[in-house]
Amino acid sequence: MAGASIRIEGVEKLVAGLTRLEKMARVQAALEEGARFVQGKLKEYPKLKSVPNRVLYGNSEKSRRARAGFFGKHIGVPYRRTGDLGRKWTVQMRRGGWEAVIGNNLPYVAAYVQGKQTYQHAMSGWLTVSQASSVYAPRVQYMVRTALEKEVASV
Repeated sequence: MAGASIRIEGVEKLVAGLTRLEKMARVQAALEEGARFVQGKLKEYPKLKSVPNRVLYGNSEKSRRARAGFFGKHIGVPYRRTGDLGRKWTVQMRRGGWEAVIGNNLPYVAAYVQGKQTYQHAMSGWLTVSQASSVYAPRVQYMVRTALEKEVASV
């Protein structure tokens, strides 16, 4: 039996393109870029403004304790921003670059400032994690979708 061979031209280029597509480097980079964008939004401090503290007024035990802390100088007056909240936001890429986790390791963040907010934090304009998620998720999705389209088109 006579031997036959078939040569497919451009197969090396196709295999290289499929290998690139398998890695999805553009998509992973877009996911990290999107996470860093949201991190930057969460790091932003609202413009400092005075908000009346309703807890200081009244005759409840909570009001008496708040006044004792305020006038007893257990609470710094005037309040001075340290910048810790903004500096503690991080992005960690997991699952080989397919998952981005944005977090903050200051315990009061989730409880009071950018999680389930106190009245004062909400009135002063702090962005919550859920607000950041709902407002900026479409932009991150667009970034990832665009990167995916470019990745596929490059094959």
